[in-house]
Amino acid sequence: MKISLSLKDSHLWALDALKEKNAVSSNEEIVQRCVNSVLKLEDRDSVFGTVRESCGEGCFAAEPHFEVELDEQDFLELQKVYSTYGFQGYNSVDEEISKTIRCIIKYIEEENDFRLL
Repeated sequence: MKISLSLKDSHLWALDALKEKNAVSSNEEIVQRCVNSVLKLEDRDSVFGTVRESCGEGCFAAEPHFEVELDEQDFLELQKVYSTYGFQGYNSVDEEISKTIRCIIKYIEEENDFRLL
């Protein structure tokens, strides 16, 4: 499934750091790795269920930056995560999936958990 990924500048900076640390040149590849790694975690609450993942100032300011191809199973799992954690409503499925991916990027950055990749 191909989606138009909406990110804020802080997420783009985190992706750049992740690409450098993991010798990856493609935004799409690093996003795919992040998604795949985090979806394998047993404790999803630590990624999606914390206060830090609640929408705050600028939540809806994320803009489409690039398209990413997601494995169908990962896409369905991200939709399930979005529903389970009751994030605020967005206007499209792409924006909903983008929200879950922003949470993943933020978690990896804040935990300095680059080993997941």
